[in-house]
Amino acid sequence: MRLGKALKIILIVVPLLVVALVVGAIAVLMTMDFNQYKPLIAEKTKEATGRDLVIAGDLELGISLTPSVSVAGVSLSNAEWGKRPEMIKVERFEAQMSLIPLAFGIVDVQRIVLVGADILLEVDKKGRANFDFKAPGTKEEPAAPAEPSAEAEGGAMPIPVVREVVIRDSMLTYSDAATGAAHEARIDELTINGEGPENPIEMLFKGSYNKAVIKMTASLGAPVEVISPTKPYPVALTVEAGGANISIKGTVAEPMAGKGLNLAISVNGNELGDLSAVAGTEVPKMGAYSMSTNVTGDPATSLSLVGFKGELAGSDVAGDVTVNLKGKRPLIDAKLKSKLIDVTALGAAAGGGVPAEAGAEKQPPKPGDRMFPDDPLPVEGLRAVDAKLVFDADLIVAAGAKLQNSHVGLSLNGGNLTVNPIKATVAEGAIDGSINLDGRKKAAGLAVKLLLSKVNLDTLLTDMQITEDIEGKGNINVDIAGSGTSVAKIMASLDGRAGVLMGEGRMKTSFLQNMLGGTGQVLNQVLDKGKAGYTVVSCAVIDFPIKKGIATAKAFYIDAEARGIIGTGTANLRNETLDLIVDPRNKKKIDKAVLPVHITGTFLFPEYEIDKTAAAGKLTGMLGIELPGALTGAQGGSEAPLIEGPCAPPAPAKAAAEPAPAETQPAIPSKPEDAIKDAGGQVEEKLKEGLKGLLGQ
Repeated sequence: MRLGKALKIILIVVPLLVVALVVGAIAVLMTMDFNQYKPLIAEKTKEATGRDLVIAGDLELGISLTPSVSVAGVSLSNAEWGKRPEMIKVERFEAQMSLIPLAFGIVDVQRIVLVGADILLEVDKKGRANFDFKAPGTKEEPAAPAEPSAEAEGGAMPIPVVREVVIRDSMLTYSDAATGAAHEARIDELTINGEGPENPIEMLFKGSYNKAVIKMTASLGAPVEVISPTKPYPVALTVEAGGANISIKGTVAEPMAGKGLNLAISVNGNELGDLSAVAGTEVPKMGAYSMSTNVTGDPATSLSLVGFKGELAGSDVAGDVTVNLKGKRPLIDAKLKSKLIDVTALGAAAGGGVPAEAGAEKQPPKPGDRMFPDDPLPVEGLRAVDAKLVFDADLIVAAGAKLQNSHVGLSLNGGNLTVNPIKATVAEGAIDGSINLDGRKKAAGLAVKLLLSKVNLDTLLTDMQITEDIEGKGNINVDIAGSGTSVAKIMASLDGRAGVLMGEGRMKTSFLQNMLGGTGQVLNQVLDKGKAGYTVVSCAVIDFPIKKGIATAKAFYIDAEARGIIGTGTANLRNETLDLIVDPRNKKKIDKAVLPVHITGTFLFPEYEIDKTAAAGKLTGMLGIELPGALTGAQGGSEAPLIEGPCAPPAPAKAAAEPAPAETQPAIPSKPEDAIKDAGGQVEEKLKEGLKGLLGQ
């Protein structure tokens, strides 16, 4: 009986004593002035950081079973060289936790509130950062060995329970005076809710980054699964930023290590340029865009983009991409396909312009302008990654040309870029070739081999907005190589060959006139056949071997019905100057006479004049200028022999005469028959060699 009575007294008295002690403690705490500890807090902060901590407001303690502490007007001083006195300013901080769980070793934080935080992170021109804290007089010392953790000693560290975090009206600013980088993030509202370490987390963010409005919602797995995962960690994230809608949904096998990604990612927006503020750099306005893929793998070793799909500026691409991150450089391996790649639209949009409309007037060049830019080529970018790519496209539009059923292989290894093969159908013909750009050295090496076979020149040149004045099919052969730090320097070093072989077709008379200086109406009167304004052409051969930036006309011949046009001379790719003589020759006995035209000047500003030797009065006319017979002495037609057959060069004169020695720039003889004789043999040999080269023989 006594024992039972004693237990009854204990069960009644002990709780009363506990309550009395708690009430007494609360009464004592409520009478205490916690502001007396502010100097001590500031002193310890100074010792740890070397900075001054100012607590302008009162430290307030709310006593209850969920006690709270709050403080207002807190600031931490900036580095001496900083832009402003304070590095951190906080209007109000408040924390509230549950008291009873503390008795059982559980830290249960009910709520954390941060209002009006203003944080400045900055780096000066010397590379000093204001967030590198060091107490006065301290020196860098090797880090001490880490103490064994409680978990290692057999006791697991308790995971704090934070049920709600609220941050409002706060700002984070970063600036780097050395690089010029500047970023600004504003938090209008950030709320994080969770019922405990074993429960999922919900998040809401509203704010801006570099003045671009951002809204984000997220549903994440339990915090305990981040530290000790027993299953893939779930992630569901939606972001609205810079006009983009971003969705990320899936799982991460090891969240702390970022391993085992399995995420479905999609991005879309109405205007790519709206991302400029978020990106921190100018993004070109290129219209609507979208991208979706499933990302799997580990960021430290290998990532796969399965089922990748992207659309931009009317172009699309789809396929699978693997990024291997274990080597010296990332290796991208991709197999892609497309319905349409509009390089013209993409390039125009990226440059801030719009594709030129057909027939639209282009801005004329100014004197002194160069055709080939001398800006340094950014070949160092080629050394950043390696790549292997196979790409098939139904249609590629490049510079207006339409390439159908394209097949391209690309490899990039240590800065050496090879595009091989390049195969496609273009303008009813075919294109086959390869391009190599070797960026392993400062002076990049370029090699281009392209053969366009049986292409419709009318379609090709019209699509490319070069000219609408040529009709017919032909071959275009380019085999060149050079090196340099810019396009201009590469062109100045070129070796190789470029040529065109055209079959039967037509050229606008005005085109031929413009090519020869745009003077007179002889072609209109003499060469027009068929459709008004056109000259029938049996064939045309243009073959320019190139050596050290000098292109020399080895074969230059246009065979029209009444005349043949022979070209000699050079095009200097080093200084972009011309030194060509275009010499029209009558094929029939017509009452018109012609003189050669000397083309000089630059590629952008060519100049035309009658060749001086011919102007001496020994030849009887000039293509594009009709001279009266009384002035030329021509009576009843040209003395030049006839040319027989398509693309046949002028036949040598029958009269025996010693031909003039071959010269790089052959002089025009004083007698017409000598001129024909001299040119005939040279052109015939050049045509034979040129045709072999153009046909790949």
